Amino acid sequence: MFVGNIMSTFRMSLGDFDFDASKELLPHINIIFWVIWLLIVVVTNIIFLNFIIAEASESYAKVNDKLDEMILKERTDLISGSEDMSPDFVKNKNLFPKYIIIRSIDK
Repeated sequence: MFVGNIMSTFRMSLGDFDFDASKELLPHINIIFWVIWLLIVVVTNIIFLNFIIAEASESYAKVNDKLDEMILKERTDLISGSEDMSPDFVKNKNLFPKYIIIRSIDK
């Protein structure tokens, strides 16, 4: 009976709100039933929120690792765009080289 109550409270904590089982219990067992239900809800919420925080931290770390590379890439794209828009008589081969050399580290 005790394991059945735990499974029933676990079902309710997952969203199956069939509270009819608690109406048929004795008063002192009904209190234990709701205490276990409350504990399971709190524990599952803590685990879920911990997972969300871990995923957000991992995403932030990935973005932060590549931030400098992305800034430099955007800067080269802006330079390339400005060179393409400037007229040919303004361009100087020393100031506007034909190629932009990009170095990157393979991981």
